[in-house]
Amino acid sequence: MKMKIRQIFLVLTFSITFVTALQTVPVIVASHKLVPELKSEINADNIEAHNVTSVTNMLKKLITACSSDEYLLVNIPGLQLDDITDNKVEQWPFVSNYLKMASSLVGLPWVHGTLDFQFLERYIIRNCQAEAVYVNSVNHEEVAPYYDVRTRVIVVNLPPLPIDGSRDGTLKEYDELIRKIIRKLPSPHYTLLITSDVTTTTHPVPHTFIRSNPDRFEIFNNIINHSSRATEYERNDNVKNVDPIWHKPKHTNDRYLRNKKKDEIHFFRDNELWMKYQQLVTTVIVMILGLFMMKIISIFGNIKQWIIDKKRKNQLIIEKNKKHD
Repeated sequence: MKMKIRQIFLVLTFSITFVTALQTVPVIVASHKLVPELKSEINADNIEAHNVTSVTNMLKKLITACSSDEYLLVNIPGLQLDDITDNKVEQWPFVSNYLKMASSLVGLPWVHGTLDFQFLERYIIRNCQAEAVYVNSVNHEEVAPYYDVRTRVIVVNLPPLPIDGSRDGTLKEYDELIRKIIRKLPSPHYTLLITSDVTTTTHPVPHTFIRSNPDRFEIFNNIINHSSRATEYERNDNVKNVDPIWHKPKHTNDRYLRNKKKDEIHFFRDNELWMKYQQLVTTVIVMILGLFMMKIISIFGNIKQWIIDKKRKNQLIIEKNKKHD
């Protein structure tokens, strides 16, 4: 009887597990520059699988900020949570350093469904006026050297991870490729997205077990969930904007014109010169205006006197003609 009850219990447990199992992928998001409140679009913790729509909304919020010069979208088919836990950090020496330097960092062990790389690529191009670059092998030479400052969205589609003993070596190879691509960037401002376009079956795990074993159920727990990540702040505000130094032309004619310009006096352009001679200039202008007004008054006086004399002369002529009559 006990054996039958146990068998029934095992069958029910298996059935529930099979029904509630999800097809998920892990997702890592890192931005060198801070994008405030990036996690507000997703669940507060990782005890359950995240909805792919909410994760996409989070990425749209990240992209809309256009705070990066390079958006690196890395697709590693077959990537699983076990490949990116603290136990595997030695296989990711370069990526782990990039994650430590990132100001905004999100690690999602389980996302229900795969991300749409084509949509994300178009969204970056449209919002950040980016240029698309494609890498379809483990060859960083597919990313040409930079000759301009235009934003890049680099879509990397790597071969599927092997399931034999060479898996760890392949992870290191992919880690090295990511480093070589990021090093080609002429600025340190990058956004890195690592995920898989192939889902794996995820069975439910008790929440208490997940919380008590973050090293097994969190992506690079010691990096992403470090105590310093409790507060958001810009970790890479070390580069200050400095105006470029423009050298003066050395052509002799340009130098002659420049020196000639210096010798010219411009009272109303040179504030110091105007303040120095303000009183003198004002006095001269007042004197000139005074002389001008006196001259105008004198002219009007002469005209008035001429009119008066003209009238008197005409009056005398009229009276003289009357006497003769």
